[in-house]
Amino acid sequence: METPISLSILEYEPELSEKMDRLESSEAFMKIVKLIQTGKIRDVHVDVMRPPMIPGKNKFSTSLIKKLYEKLSDKVALTIHLMVSYPFEIIEEINRFIEPIDRAKITLILQVESFVSEDEALEAIELLKGYGYKVGVCLNLPTSEDRLTDNIANSADIILLMTVPMGLGGQKYREEATQRIKKFSARFPNKIIEVDGGIDPKTIVKVWRAGARVFVIGSYITLSEKPEEALLNLEKSLKMCSEAYS
Repeated sequence: METPISLSILEYEPELSEKMDRLESSEAFMKIVKLIQTGKIRDVHVDVMRPPMIPGKNKFSTSLIKKLYEKLSDKVALTIHLMVSYPFEIIEEINRFIEPIDRAKITLILQVESFVSEDEALEAIELLKGYGYKVGVCLNLPTSEDRLTDNIANSADIILLMTVPMGLGGQKYREEATQRIKKFSARFPNKIIEVDGGIDPKTIVKVWRAGARVFVIGSYITLSEKPEEALLNLEKSLKMCSEAYS
């Protein structure tokens, strides 16, 4: 069974940016590699943030994305979550260095809030699929559920539901997200429901029961003194879930 944990490296971004030219010698990069080597990471999740969608935040420059792609793409799949108002400005840049042969291992996640209409979102998804990427769509927690229409959801490979308001790592899980996960997993039984925000060994049980099957997890792992042990704790919680419901 494929591991369902997507490792968010947002907390490592400052150090990775600072040491971009000697990435492999940075402590943060070495921690990422060790976590990948456990074999328990589905992918590395890169949260690209830009104003005005995320006010006052610029996270993961395209130069850093390029370095991570060069150093990690032979080791693990990558997910690039575009928390930006104008995603194609970044996509045009990354297309210059991500080889077409590698794109099937890379998922680009678009915010539904980036588009003014359903048609615009559908065109973007089809264009990215044409480039060879897997494509996800994300709904921010404060955004109305009707923004993620049936057509948009059905055209995407993955539905990502934020379980906290996006833009800041280390937030606590919001209880109102649970009903949203239940609704979307019932509406789209054939789609992968992914969740992001405040996931730890306790909340992972809650969201799994609600219907989520992929879990973006950052600070619980990356801020732990023993990241590999934190990863094992999550795995134990998931194992108990699946055994209880099997």
